[in-house]
Amino acid sequence: LLHTLPPPLPLLPPLLSSRSSQFPLPTPPPLPPPPATIARASVSEMPQAAEKASADRSGDAKQRAVPSSRAGVASSFKSMITAFQKSYNFIVNQSLERYYAEELPGLDSFLQRDKEMFEYTILGGQCFRGVLVCAATLEMLKKRRLEEVSEERMVQIMSVGWALEILQAAFLVADDIMDESHTRRGKACWHKVDRVHAFNDVFKLEHFAFYVLKRHLNKEEFASVEKVFRSVILKTTFGQGLDLEYSSIIKRLPVRWDSGEVKEKLSMSSYEKIVAHKTSYYTFHLPLAAALCLAGEEESEAEGVCEAKDGRDPHDERELSISESISRIALELGQYFQVQDDFLDVYGDPKKTGKIGTDIEQRKLTWLMARAVQKADEKTLQAAFKSKEKYVETMKQMFMDLELRKEYLAYENAVCAKIQSWVEKGKGKIPSQTILLILKKIHSSRIQKEATN
Repeated sequence: LLHTLPPPLPLLPPLLSSRSSQFPLPTPPPLPPPPATIARASVSEMPQAAEKASADRSGDAKQRAVPSSRAGVASSFKSMITAFQKSYNFIVNQSLERYYAEELPGLDSFLQRDKEMFEYTILGGQCFRGVLVCAATLEMLKKRRLEEVSEERMVQIMSVGWALEILQAAFLVADDIMDESHTRRGKACWHKVDRVHAFNDVFKLEHFAFYVLKRHLNKEEFASVEKVFRSVILKTTFGQGLDLEYSSIIKRLPVRWDSGEVKEKLSMSSYEKIVAHKTSYYTFHLPLAAALCLAGEEESEAEGVCEAKDGRDPHDERELSISESISRIALELGQYFQVQDDFLDVYGDPKKTGKIGTDIEQRKLTWLMARAVQKADEKTLQAAFKSKEKYVETMKQMFMDLELRKEYLAYENAVCAKIQSWVEKGKGKIPSQTILLILKKIHSSRIQKEATN
């Protein structure tokens, strides 16, 4: 995986003038030994090793094609995802089969049902959170001058990535139920497919993530990774609560307008708290923090990432520890990721984003809305929030009138420069190439998905 990372990126060019742009789990039997044909692999060969590991274990020996480091970012990331996805059967499916064999023997029809539910809810996305775990871990191992990683160790690393993808599925199913959404990833939301079991499936997915972790990691590593997972799950559930609460405030404004409440609660500060807790911690902090644990960093650093605190103090000039540096970058990446998603909800091409105006329709507090509250006068805000039949169109027109696209591009330039400067400061200690790859991928996504007229 690390072999596919591009060289460090130059500073991104200005874009303003361009539109392109707590119940103990049973201890399972040990994993079978790795195939003799690929007992060890160097870090630079991990794309091939990951694909061959999953192919050997699943019986799929298809020819592998991994681009060189000179390939474009898109093809490099796609290659990493392909290698990771090939391990799904061995890590997730076989873990589910093992659980049924240990706890629910003979219930094959239920096993098949859960396999189908897992595939429907877990697969279909880009798996970039899981891939981020793998790529960041391997880069950190290389920084520690570990020249070889066994195939069995590679499977352990990928298992943490899949545990995160399983957790992501639980969050998405729950989010869709609460938002009463209809589609996800181009197909019906899971609660629309199986309304009776969907609520329980959220718990099943969340707790199964820990079963996968315990099955593949040793006791000490499981303890440190579990602590990171549980810390982030707690933050995410409170973030979801904040998101719902602020949506409720927006929904009641047409019948109970309070300009003071609008200015106070629908603020950029409120928005940033929602994003940090609902999105940033589990999307970027968790995979990078897990990588720090898997790379065998000192106990003090592992404890630092487990605490998962927001270290983005602009007045803090001291030299940051590895965990503090990773946390600061992860949270800023997460905010950029979510702000862009909010932007594309209004300015994106629906054929490429798969949605348009859905955040507005669901009365979400988005970056665009928070900026509009800061900039617009009360008369304009009241007219927009109180509109009913043409609520989405009125909101979008207000954003256009306030020239929020121009503000977004200025924000994008600034945040990319900020993250790159932070990466440069921690270059020798953190997975800098992986972080820059993700940064460039987020940036490229806006260019690819924004409407051209």
